[in-house]
Amino acid sequence: MKGRKMRRLVRFLSLVVVLAALGWLGLWWYAESRLALAVDQAAARLHAAGWTVSHGAVTRGTSPFVADVRVADLRLTPPVADGPAPTLEIPAVDLVVHPAAPLTLDLGFATVWRMALEGGPSFTLRFGSIAADDRFDLADLLHHAPDPLRAGAFHATDLRVDSENTNFTLVSIAAIDASGTRNPDAGPDSMAATLHESLRGLALSPLFVTLGNLPFGGKLTALSVDLALSGPAAALPARLTLPPGARWLAPGAAANLPALWRQLGPALHRWAQGGGHGTYDFGLTVGPLDAHGTGSFGFDAGAQPKGRLHLVADGLGAALGALSTHYPSLTGDISALTTAAAPYFTRGPKGGQRLAVDFVLAHGAVSANGTKLTTVPPLVWPASPQAVPGKAAPKG
Repeated sequence: MKGRKMRRLVRFLSLVVVLAALGWLGLWWYAESRLALAVDQAAARLHAAGWTVSHGAVTRGTSPFVADVRVADLRLTPPVADGPAPTLEIPAVDLVVHPAAPLTLDLGFATVWRMALEGGPSFTLRFGSIAADDRFDLADLLHHAPDPLRAGAFHATDLRVDSENTNFTLVSIAAIDASGTRNPDAGPDSMAATLHESLRGLALSPLFVTLGNLPFGGKLTALSVDLALSGPAAALPARLTLPPGARWLAPGAAANLPALWRQLGPALHRWAQGGGHGTYDFGLTVGPLDAHGTGSFGFDAGAQPKGRLHLVADGLGAALGALSTHYPSLTGDISALTTAAAPYFTRGPKGGQRLAVDFVLAHGAVSANGTKLTTVPPLVWPASPQAVPGKAAPKG
């Protein structure tokens, strides 16, 4: 009797194990299918934004203990209205989901990339390490929401950009970090989005430093920016579409700002009226200059901007002196800037001069350390675009 019960128990446990294994394999197959689909969806979004996207084989991993998809020979070319278009070539991108963190997508990249300008030079980007991860919302994933992303991070070290033909190093960067979060359900008093970006150890080629007579040895020690937005996330712009022909880094880029304002202004106006506000923080260390600022911004009852900035800078005098030495034509402007900043200099912790200023924007006026500097004209918000009959008005 006992033997018969034992055999039944073994058969039952074996059935449970088989069913569990089949269930696990089903989940693994589903996860890899979703990863492969995500590649096509990402390519479609870029195509819709005007990018040229191509890639080689998309292969699935074979281990049932991790969902893994590899994209080979990825090529990305952004839309460029005029001038040469850069094409970025990445030999391999791995998309990995581990069972211990099923809502986190780990992205692995080949450590050598290639960038080529159409009809122009080409460059090699070499990374010591490079990785990224995205974190998603379970409910949005299950309901196939268009944007289930909730957080992401990117980290790269020891980046070197070389001329492909000569292996001549143009620029090197010790580390790049970026991360962000978003909460699409945020209300007036909730965090809607955060952003952190930092760069450390940027150095230009000594040849460029000599030819350009660049100050500070062509090096930037550190640069960082942090931003946190609170308020009704539903009012924030859903996406940004650059106007046709826009070249934001070109000399005439300022001409595109009115179009950008007309596009983003209505959504930002709704966000301001709903209690939108934020905080920010930035730091810059270059040569003798070590500057740091922290502040906040928001809107008054009339949806007019208000905010404050606390700025501290050590070594500003020495930095301005270096700029005067390298660029004598700027001496007059630098002298005027030094004179204007003189009332805000104090003695720093190491005995040197420290610039310490509290800027405040309120009631249409800007003040520094309690002294009014200037008035600011009222902000005129752009009108919302007229809805086409039969279509919903666009968000943002």
